Amino acid sequence: MGKPSVDIAFENGNIGTVATSPDGICVIVSSAVANGGFLLDKHFIVYSLKEAETLGIIPSIAGNYELHKTIKEFYAEAGDGTELWIYGVAKTKTLDELITASEIVLTASNRRIRFVTVKYAPSVAEVVVTAGIRTGFPATLAAAQVIADKFTTEKTQPVVFIIEAYNYTGIVADLVGFSASANNRVAVLIGDTETRTGATASKGAAVGVLAGRIASNQVHVNVGRVKDGALKPDSFYILDKPVEQVNIDAIYDKGFITLTTHTGKSGYFFVDDMLACGVDDDYHFLTRRRVIDKAYVLANQALTDFILDTVPITNEGKIQAPYAKALEAEIIRVIAKEMTSKGELSADTTVANDTGVQCIIDTTNNIAQDSKIKGKIKVRPHGYGRFLEFTIGFNTGL
Repeated sequence: MGKPSVDIAFENGNIGTVATSPDGICVIVSSAVANGGFLLDKHFIVYSLKEAETLGIIPSIAGNYELHKTIKEFYAEAGDGTELWIYGVAKTKTLDELITASEIVLTASNRRIRFVTVKYAPSVAEVVVTAGIRTGFPATLAAAQVIADKFTTEKTQPVVFIIEAYNYTGIVADLVGFSASANNRVAVLIGDTETRTGATASKGAAVGVLAGRIASNQVHVNVGRVKDGALKPDSFYILDKPVEQVNIDAIYDKGFITLTTHTGKSGYFFVDDMLACGVDDDYHFLTRRRVIDKAYVLANQALTDFILDTVPITNEGKIQAPYAKALEAEIIRVIAKEMTSKGELSADTTVANDTGVQCIIDTTNNIAQDSKIKGKIKVRPHGYGRFLEFTIGFNTGL
């Protein structure tokens, strides 16, 4: 039967499209080389690039160039003072082994980490490709999803993975995409700040930039929001081509996060924040994922206070309405205080006292029989202006 506990299941299929936690704390799990101050298979916590460099993580081509670059680009976006975990794994390890190694540092973080950013830089570059990316990539994403789901449900530690489309061929038609996938805790990035054939021969992506932008944003903010300004790097490439010379729409349509430019705006922006799953998944977008995850953590915290509480029941063994209402009100209060008040949920200003949070306790269940308090929690996300359609013409009355 198990110990008394809280069990909240994620609903899906409610959006109709074809949840106080460390919301943006990230760990970079990277291929790396050890030195006197930086050991492998051991986590380190830093708050600036300078601290990472003090550990001995310096841009040596034969050593930790890729890890240093990722940290540098992370802090360019997130700013000094942002908590960052670093976990180095031997360069002889495969990408799949880096994914597996993330469990160690996730456990060590005691529920603090929300994002696992994977930087793959093996000692011998991979060359085998299937469907436009390194062979076995779909299985790699699925393995990351399994770990993320495990920590979410077993540890109340919602996790999202950021993975680079390693060894991408540059041919969009080769890509399968994610329309038939269910990896709604995995984001895949195409695009780097260095070219494929340059001195460092980048086969990955600028995952540090994406992680830094996520870490600096509230949960409801899309990484591609133009109002937040352009990304810090001056150049982005898809293999050897500048982003502006690539058919970005085709990459976007396959479900990858990538880069773009906007007319009248200088610099580069993320196109959107899709996860590696179908568009019919409620959590297809990272913003949806982060919002529901924060609400999930807050709901768990609120409900835990009621474990083994004395529950008044009716003659039929059902929970009394006043107690149910009090429980509903407490859950709404906790989530609204930490999310709605901060603009992370959409409160309907046309409805009095609306918070964007709803909780309904099932008062028909016989709690005297099964000791279960059942209910549903709903939160209202924001909408996002992905397509702005207007007309323009002359007004001769002016």
